[in-house]
Amino acid sequence: MAGITATSVTETMLSGDTAADNTHAGYLSGEMITLGTSPSGTSYSWGQSIPSGSSPTRSALSSTTAAAPTFTPDVAGQYVLTCLVDGSTTYALRISVTEVATLTMSEAFRLQPVADSAVSNPAGATLVLYNSSTQGALVVKNSSGTVSTVNLTAV
Repeated sequence: MAGITATSVTETMLSGDTAADNTHAGYLSGEMITLGTSPSGTSYSWGQSIPSGSSPTRSALSSTTAAAPTFTPDVAGQYVLTCLVDGSTTYALRISVTEVATLTMSEAFRLQPVADSAVSNPAGATLVLYNSSTQGALVVKNSSGTVSTVNLTAV
């Protein structure tokens, strides 16, 4: 389908995931997101709406006319992107961004709850550690998508 694609380190949208008006989750604050359109065109006019609390300077698009602009969401929330392609076709994408980890002065970190489906499977032999809102616990996810609860009492 035609629409906007958005790719970051933790989330990849494929051209088949697009629609003219779409919502996509799984992005993290502080990670750069690269945008594109499927199909591509010859001219682009990008627009962006940011959530309350976001800084327009920090989370601004790198370009409003490039084929593949980038931006870095600075807070959790919904970012709305629009693109007018070749002066005739408009696409919209709402990106749901989560703030996953926050360091505190006590040298601990807090993990905000994230749904298992919003966490991408890692590549290779790596694991992803996160606070699962689905499981209600600290979990790891492997490359095949298997989610396992972390047993903290055995530590």
